[in-house]
Amino acid sequence: MISMYQLQIFLSVVEQGSFSSAAEELHLTQPAISMQIRALEERYGVKLFSRIGQRIELTEAGRSLVDPARRLLLQAQTVEEHFSAELGELRGRINIAYSRNCAAVIYNLPRVLASFREKHNRVHFFLQQLDDDDILQRLQEREINFGVISTRPRQKGLELHNYMQDELMVAVPIGHLWTGKRIKVSELKGYPFILRTTGSETRRVGEMILRAAGLTYNDLQIVTELDSAEGVALAAEQGLGCGFITQSIGRRFADNGKLALVGIDLTVEELESGVELLREINIIRVAPNPERQPAPTQERFWEFLLANKL
Repeated sequence: MISMYQLQIFLSVVEQGSFSSAAEELHLTQPAISMQIRALEERYGVKLFSRIGQRIELTEAGRSLVDPARRLLLQAQTVEEHFSAELGELRGRINIAYSRNCAAVIYNLPRVLASFREKHNRVHFFLQQLDDDDILQRLQEREINFGVISTRPRQKGLELHNYMQDELMVAVPIGHLWTGKRIKVSELKGYPFILRTTGSETRRVGEMILRAAGLTYNDLQIVTELDSAEGVALAAEQGLGCGFITQSIGRRFADNGKLALVGIDLTVEELESGVELLREINIIRVAPNPERQPAPTQERFWEFLLANKL
């Protein structure tokens, strides 16, 4: 019979991309990982991985094992969680994927997880960043338990919890003339500006806000482009310029006393254009149904989220 332990090791190698990274994740030695993979290959007479230089890639047999292995481990995990719950103890793993457009959630979600673990310390969490479409697909295939996205999915059979709202603000150094005030979008014209790189949600929303005010990024004095919100905050701290940043991220930097967050006041015309500074961040899951109920650990965590809205 196939070993759940070997399947866990196999999937860790797949997800981590190397034997050494899987060994680190599972707190095993690399030879131990190799031995278990070899034993699995010998049992079924197949090769699961092929080496290409310093990299490893799944063979056709390896690719065919990934989905069944995930389903088997998920079923084993569910059985263990139900059995533990019957004995009065919650345990198990909760898989959460957050959208690349919701990376800011990593600044406050760990606090919620830590609070939950104060009561249920046998539960551990696995977080990963994915695209929205991947999150929805993996939810429906039961490969993850919860997804964090900034949209309201149209798919049926999903349950949504509005976890938090995040506001787009302007980051400036402490002591800046805008500190403690609110500004109009038009005041950004010609001002030294720190821009997020193409593809970020912050850049896209900022472009919409400027357009509503009859401006573009070309009307600003762009001094640098950075690929992270943290970079914008650090550059603003040093007086390089100002930049758009979400409140949830900027607040962490403002707490150290070197960064100030400035609110934006939209005009009536700008509001009528449909532009919004507030963005919803939602946690979603597959809605329970009579044929398939969530594991006790997942259900208790969902209840905890509903009772502890930010």
